[in-house]
Amino acid sequence: MPADHIGGYEWAYDDLRRAVDAAGVALWLWHVDSNSIAMDPLGYALWDVPSDQHLTFEKLSAKIHPADRDRVRAAFSATRAVVGAYEIDFRTMVGTEIRWISARGQGNDAGIENRQMTGVFLNITERKQA
Repeated sequence: MPADHIGGYEWAYDDLRRAVDAAGVALWLWHVDSNSIAMDPLGYALWDVPSDQHLTFEKLSAKIHPADRDRVRAAFSATRAVVGAYEIDFRTMVGTEIRWISARGQGNDAGIENRQMTGVFLNITERKQA
């Protein structure tokens, strides 16, 4: 059964968008060759970057907490060599505020079409601070 046809229901974009928004899931897309990152509005808000700013991995990773930055950069660089799902938790700095983010996605080179990778960011700050 195709993923867009579950239990006799055809998933429309608006339905999926409402579900993603309700779950607090931020979507991202990385154009590997141009090193350009795009996110949905929640992603830009989570990282506290303007939605009209051209983002690269380097610009975005500059907002990662210095203690986590090298580990996260190494993990993202290696994702294309990893077969299957990946998940990494790390801190970001928004001014003086520390936010915890969980990045999840698929890191299988065979699954990259047009050399793009997609994934999600989840704000896990409350869970980490509990």
